[in-house]
Amino acid sequence: MEVPIRRICLYLICLLPLTAQEREPIVSKDDLSVHTVERGNMPLFAQATGTLTSLQPPRAALALSNGGAERCKPGRSAKLQIDSSRAISGKVVISGKVVKAGEDTSGNTCEVESSEALPADTVIGSKVGALIEAAELKNVVFFGRPADSSASSVATLFVIEPDSSFARRVTVRYGKISGPLIQVVEGLAPGDRVIVTDMSKWASYPRVRIQ
Repeated sequence: MEVPIRRICLYLICLLPLTAQEREPIVSKDDLSVHTVERGNMPLFAQATGTLTSLQPPRAALALSNGGAERCKPGRSAKLQIDSSRAISGKVVISGKVVKAGEDTSGNTCEVESSEALPADTVIGSKVGALIEAAELKNVVFFGRPADSSASSVATLFVIEPDSSFARRVTVRYGKISGPLIQVVEGLAPGDRVIVTDMSKWASYPRVRIQ
């Protein structure tokens, strides 16, 4: 029985390899957030909580969550959160240890002064959260981390290629995490532009097209 030529042609077309554009899903560049990988000294931050004690100058008394006298030294930078989503820059001006009333244990405390204006409705006694610079990793690779990243873990990310038209999937091994930053042990190099938006939808693809 003779097979129609049209049917043979359709069959052959199905066997042809997909073009690059068909293989690679398209991702809108308007939906992407991109951070650049750096090499340098990465600050390590300790969490602290406390209350606002003064408006002029704007100061807060804070206690470090994990203690350690070496973690709270005058002059170190801090980021304050005062009943708002906006982070306010500041620095440690006083440090010391205090004994809590009725307890035998002591906790490391410090006083932080804001270098920016406080929100207009701020009052003394307002709750304050903070990240205080505790130490520094010297000459390491790091970047502004994705929201779902965690320390000492392995993750899959997409790195934008030089022509900005594609992004390739890479496996990354993380080191320490510090506030908005995370150390890269393996998988990324300084200057790499990393997509930090959730890309789990395309995690099975080795490459995506950006338009």
